Amino acid sequence: MFWLRVISGICLFEISVSVAVLFSQNPTDSEMGIVSENVNAQRTFQSLSRPGLQNVFQIDDRIYSGSAPEGRKGFEVLKKMGIKTIVSVDGVIPKLKLAKETGINYVHIPIGYDGISHEAGLAFARVSRDLQGSIYIHCHHGRHRGPAAAAIVGLCRGSFDKKQAFLFLEQAGTSKAYAGLWRDIGGFQVPSPNIKLPNLVASAKVDPMVMAMVNINNQFEQLELLNASESPDEKETLQIILLLQEGFHETSRKHASDYDETFKKWLNESEAQFKRLGTEIRKGDQEQIVSRLKSLKSQCKRCHQKYRD
Repeated sequence: MFWLRVISGICLFEISVSVAVLFSQNPTDSEMGIVSENVNAQRTFQSLSRPGLQNVFQIDDRIYSGSAPEGRKGFEVLKKMGIKTIVSVDGVIPKLKLAKETGINYVHIPIGYDGISHEAGLAFARVSRDLQGSIYIHCHHGRHRGPAAAAIVGLCRGSFDKKQAFLFLEQAGTSKAYAGLWRDIGGFQVPSPNIKLPNLVASAKVDPMVMAMVNINNQFEQLELLNASESPDEKETLQIILLLQEGFHETSRKHASDYDETFKKWLNESEAQFKRLGTEIRKGDQEQIVSRLKSLKSQCKRCHQKYRD
């Protein structure tokens, strides 16, 4: 299904129908398609993380990768860096208004954790061929899909070869558990000049399930930030928990009909868990709150392993 390739970030129950193999240990180089080439294995890529941006790396004189820009500050920092175009590979709808206000163009090429489709590879080739000026490529946190996309662009630009592309992924923190990303970089072939490349769009069509999971992800991150603060606002916390309850309820009601009973059950369990978390917050039971959040994170990991990775 389309939304498999555009699911965003690390959310509670991001899902996919991928049949990618799960590795209990890191896959071998040959399994990921890494080829032996005569390169400088000691090459390092400059880390430029700064306010409003995380995990930022520069791979050549024009191409950067990192996290999604955080609010107006992130866009202003990108403008100061000289970025002319942002390429998002995330499932969330790009913040076109903020980009326009800071004079930056947007291109949206959503991909999933399971790999880079042929069509997406061609789109990245067009990014390399046609876009002028400095380019910033991002996913959500800037560790997995964004660096993978930047690696494809770098290969198209001749900025590095396959082995250096893998060194870049390692430095960016791209997990080898997402074997499809490594595999598709290893197998990528730069399109010949006569290959027709797809049009680039500022905002791609996003499946409703994707948006539901993006909203859940964003709300859960807000909840974690509030819980980590010295004096969390109880009213604000309870409002976010209510939104999360409703998010899981509405996702189950509106978007889960095509998915198996296990997935539907896990959605319902999450809704119930957040309802109990609200009760525990009202009681001020900090020990149980910590335990509940830990349980929710465990459910997140379980669902990722079954439906996304």
